[in-house]
Amino acid sequence: MLRWMMALAILGVAGLLATGRFQVGLAFAIGAALGVLNFHWLWQTGRVLMEIQTAQVPRKTAFLMVARYPLALAGLAVLYIGGWLPLVPLIAGLLVPGAGVFVESLFLIGAALRHKQTA
Repeated sequence: MLRWMMALAILGVAGLLATGRFQVGLAFAIGAALGVLNFHWLWQTGRVLMEIQTAQVPRKTAFLMVARYPLALAGLAVLYIGGWLPLVPLIAGLLVPGAGVFVESLFLIGAALRHKQTA
């Protein structure tokens, strides 16, 4: 999934920069980076929680569980309140992980259908 997220982020930034909209492209890139980082932290937290054998959650995992959204929101607020970048491309960049998961699911569905036809 991460490869699709990165590919979609790169394609989006390249497309925006090709149109000469540097600030919009930068905002999209920052939003995509925050979204992918947030997804990575979520994935890592879920993996750790599934693998631990004790009732006590590691401190780093607990911190990531609690701090994911406030950190992303604080980053967006600083960029928006400072007026450095437009808000809509930032939010669009945050949606990159969802698009990456969607693309990956389409490939998995296609692979399952091909496997079913050959069986």
